Amino acid sequence: MSWMRFGSFLIVLLSSFGVFSQSFSGTVLDQETKAPIPFAKVFFIELKTGTSCDENGVFQIKNIKQRTLRVQISSLGYAIYEESINLTATNERTFYLEPSHFNLEEALISATSGRLQGENIVSVEHKSISEIQQNSPLTLAEALSTIPGIDQTTTGAGIGKPVIRGLSGNRIVTYAQGIRIENQQWGDEHGLGVGDVGIESVEIIKGPASLLYGSDALGGVLYFTDERYADQNSIEAFASSKFHSNTLGTVNNLGFKIHRGQLKFNLFGTYSSHADYQTPNLDRVFNTRFDENNIKASLGYNRANWIANLRYSYLKNSFGIVEDADFDSSTERNFILPFQSIDNHNLSLENSYFIGESKLNLTLGYTNNYRKEFEDSEEIPALGLKLETYTYNLKYYSPQFNEHIDFLVGVQGMNQSNKNSGEELLIPNANTTDIGGFTILNLNFEKLEFQGGIRADMRAIDSRLTESEELSIPEFKKNYRGLTYSGGLLYKLNRNKFRANISSGYRAPNTSELLSDGIHEGTFQYVRGNTKLVNENANQLDFSYDFQGEHLDLSFNTFYNSIQNYIFLSPTAENIDDTPVFEYLQTDAVLYGGEFGWHYHPHSIHWLHLESNLSTVLAEDQDGNNLPLIPQSRINTTISAEINQSGKFQLKSLFIQHIFKMRQDNTAENEIASRDYQLLNCGLTAEITTKNSPIELNAGVKNALNRDYIDHLNRFKSLGIPNQGINFYFGIRISIEKSMKQK
Repeated sequence: MSWMRFGSFLIVLLSSFGVFSQSFSGTVLDQETKAPIPFAKVFFIELKTGTSCDENGVFQIKNIKQRTLRVQISSLGYAIYEESINLTATNERTFYLEPSHFNLEEALISATSGRLQGENIVSVEHKSISEIQQNSPLTLAEALSTIPGIDQTTTGAGIGKPVIRGLSGNRIVTYAQGIRIENQQWGDEHGLGVGDVGIESVEIIKGPASLLYGSDALGGVLYFTDERYADQNSIEAFASSKFHSNTLGTVNNLGFKIHRGQLKFNLFGTYSSHADYQTPNLDRVFNTRFDENNIKASLGYNRANWIANLRYSYLKNSFGIVEDADFDSSTERNFILPFQSIDNHNLSLENSYFIGESKLNLTLGYTNNYRKEFEDSEEIPALGLKLETYTYNLKYYSPQFNEHIDFLVGVQGMNQSNKNSGEELLIPNANTTDIGGFTILNLNFEKLEFQGGIRADMRAIDSRLTESEELSIPEFKKNYRGLTYSGGLLYKLNRNKFRANISSGYRAPNTSELLSDGIHEGTFQYVRGNTKLVNENANQLDFSYDFQGEHLDLSFNTFYNSIQNYIFLSPTAENIDDTPVFEYLQTDAVLYGGEFGWHYHPHSIHWLHLESNLSTVLAEDQDGNNLPLIPQSRINTTISAEINQSGKFQLKSLFIQHIFKMRQDNTAENEIASRDYQLLNCGLTAEITTKNSPIELNAGVKNALNRDYIDHLNRFKSLGIPNQGINFYFGIRISIEKSMKQK
C-alpha cells in the first residue's frame, strides 16, 4: 500500500539525520530538607522506560540517543515532578521534589498532550488499570464504569459496552496500541474488544473530541496506554490468578519483560473461563457463560533520532446468547447454541522521529475482526462478519517559539472493508474510506493557557450488491464531509484551576444505520436501516473547576452537548418472524449534566482516604421528549485505608465501596423505568514476604448484601432478568524483578 511505502521512506530518511548518544545521571532531593530521596522512580516518557534511584537518591540511564526527553519523577509522599530536559546542554542534573501528603495528580502522562492531568486544557480523566480494578471487575468495561461519567450497557456477565455521558456505540472511539480499534462496535451486544492484560492506564475524554481522533468521536474517547517496558537493563515477570464465586470463573495472567541495551520487549497472556452467572435468588441465567484468550507482545527499539514500537495482540472471546428468561443450576461452561465467537488481531507500528527540537510521529495500524454467530450449527456460522481496517496517523509537533507558542499538525486516514461469510445478512459487503487533516495551536503563559484547533474530514462509503437466499441489500455509494473545531482555556490561581472548553464533533452514519435489514441475535430486534440519514454534528460547552489542597481535593465538571441530526432506533408497529421491527430515524437532541467529586485525606490520620463522586446526565430530543437508554444518576463513595505493617504477612490496604443508583424515570416512550438500588463492595490486599519478591494477595466480596436489582442499561431488563448476585473473589500474584549488569 502507498502509505506503507511512505512510512518506509520516512524511516530511511529520518534515521540518517545523525547519531547522538550519551548517558545521563541525576540526583533526587527533598525540596525542603535537601536530603536524598532513596528509590524514587524515574520514567523517560518517550522511551516508555526508566530506572530507580539508589539509596542515595542517585540514578543513571545509558544509551540515550535523543537530544531532548521528558522525565517524570515520583516517590510516595511527594508531588510528581515532570520536565523536558535538553540533553545537549548537560548530562547531569539535580531534581527537587515537593513534599505532599498524597499525590493529587495521577502519576500518568497524557498519551496525546504529554501533560499531567492537572495541566491538560481539555478535562481528561486519567486512571491506572490497577485503580479501576480495585473491586475485581469481570470485564474491562465494568472496570471503566467506576469512573465518574462512565457507565456500561451490559449483556449478562461477559459483555460490556462503555457509555460516556449517555452516548455509546459508534459515538465512542477506542484507541489501543496507539491505533483505532474497529470491531463492529455499532452492535448493542458487541463488547469493547480490548483485553486488560498488558494495559497500564486509560484516558477518557468526555464529549466531542474529533480534532485528534477523527470521525465518530462524538461522545468521547477511550485511550488505553500499554504497560511500560522494564527498567533499563532488567528483567521482570509475573503470574497471577483470580477466582470468582458467582460465575465459578478463573482469570489467569502471565507477563514477561526484558530491557537490554537498546532493545525492549514485553509479552503478556491471559485465559479466563466463566460459567453462567448466578442471580440473587441463586438461579443461574442460562447461556451467559463466556471465556477469553488474549496474547499481547511489544518490541521497542531506540536508535539515533528514531524510537520505534511494534505491537501485536490477539484477542478471542466467546459468549453465549440469551434468547429468553431461562434459569437453571447448571455450572457447565461448554458453549451450546446459540453463541458468538470473535477473533481480534491488532498490529501497530509507532515511530517517533526527533528533528532538532521538533518531533514527527507516524503510526501505522492493521486490525482484523471476525465475528461469528452460530444458531443451528456449531460448524457453519449463521452470521459471519469479516472486518479489515488499515489506519495511518501522521503528526508533527513543533518546537516552542518564544517560550510560549507551539503547534501540532497532522493527517489521519482509514481504509476498511466488511465481508459477509455466513448464511444470513445483516449489513452488506462494503468499503469505507476516511481521511482527515487538522492543526492545533497552544499558547502557554504562567497562569493562563489556551488551545485551539480546526479539522476537516471526509468519509466515503461504497457498498456493493449483497444477496442471500432470503435477502438482497442494494448497492450504495455516498460521501460525507465534516468540519470541526475546538477551543479551550486553563487558568491557574494558587491551588485552583478553572477550565472552559467549546468543541464540536462530526459522525457520518455507518453501514449498519444506513443498510441493516435483519434480525440480530441477542438484541430482540429486527433492525431496518435508513439510506437518507445525514451527518450527526455535536457542539459541547464544558466547564470545570478543581481545587487541590494539602488534604482535600475537589472537582466539578458540567457540560451541555447539543447534537444535530441525532440518529436513534425507533420502534414501528410491524413484526417480522414474531420480532418487533425498529428503524433508524433522526432528530435534534441535547444532553447535559456533569460530575462532582471530592477526596479527603485527614492530616492526623494519614492512612485514611475518603472519596465520593456524583454523576448525572439528562437527555431530550427537540420536542422535549426523553431519549432512551440514559444511565441512572449515581453516587459512588469509597472509604479506604493504607496500612503499614512489618512481618512476614503484611496487610496493605482495605476498602469499602457504596454505590447508590437513583431511580430512572426520565424514560422514552415505551421504555421501562428503573427503580433505585444500592450495592456494597469491600476488599483487602496483603503481602507475604519471601526471599525474593513478595507474594501479593487480594480478596473481597461484590454485592455483599446480595441485592436483587436490574440496572437501567441491562439489556436483559425487558426479560426481567436481574444482575449478578453476591460474588466472592480471591486472587494471588507472584512477581520477579532482576537487574542485569550494564554494558
